[in-house]
Amino acid sequence: MSFRRDVWLFTIHGSRHLSERSPFRAAFQEGNKGGDKLIYADFETAKDNRPVSSRGGLVKLFSYQELATMPSRYKGMQDANPPAPEFARLSKESQNRAIAFDFELPGSNDFAGVGVQIEGQPPKDGKPVADDVSGFKYFTLQLYATGVTSMAVQFISQGNGIALANGDPEFHIKVLPGLNTYQIRLNSINQPSWAERKVNPKDVLKKLTQINIVASCNQCVQAKGTVVVDNLIFQN
Repeated sequence: MSFRRDVWLFTIHGSRHLSERSPFRAAFQEGNKGGDKLIYADFETAKDNRPVSSRGGLVKLFSYQELATMPSRYKGMQDANPPAPEFARLSKESQNRAIAFDFELPGSNDFAGVGVQIEGQPPKDGKPVADDVSGFKYFTLQLYATGVTSMAVQFISQGNGIALANGDPEFHIKVLPGLNTYQIRLNSINQPSWAERKVNPKDVLKKLTQINIVASCNQCVQAKGTVVVDNLIFQN
């Protein structure tokens, strides 16, 4: 299920907003009522003036690249530490909040990426807190992206006996124009073929600590764009 939109970004008084041509927002909100679900992050909550997940987990930006001399770059909240995406609104009138960031992937790298890390819960006693989401069938999110043709959604477990140096289970979304709702069947997520250590994706879902949403490239040609994310939900 997806809701197609034509959207564009604009800024008012230093705060990022999203304007839309079609009133699909109410339809999405209505669809969230009832049923078994976990609202992982809707970005309506802030802590220290920065976005957090629905239960207070850290939300931060990160980047990586093959060549240190050709770094990937991102832009979000100014002066946030660690780096954070900005809040975004669908319109001047709407009070609903999403998150947004800009990215730039340099050419000449065999691989590079910029993404947002979303922890489900704050750490406890210095250890990441895990969620068991293995009983859900689907993961949905709203996503708007320019500058890339696909975005990776990575499912990660840290500090609970499954931590991988790389090669976490993931799903690649083909990006459509505008702001859309994408649905992922959780039994379709897999590790990339190059992953050195193999795990059962369901074991990761049993001890999930964070979700990464990443704009990336291989054999990179320079690319830059904007990403807007909202309403990360596990459901049946």
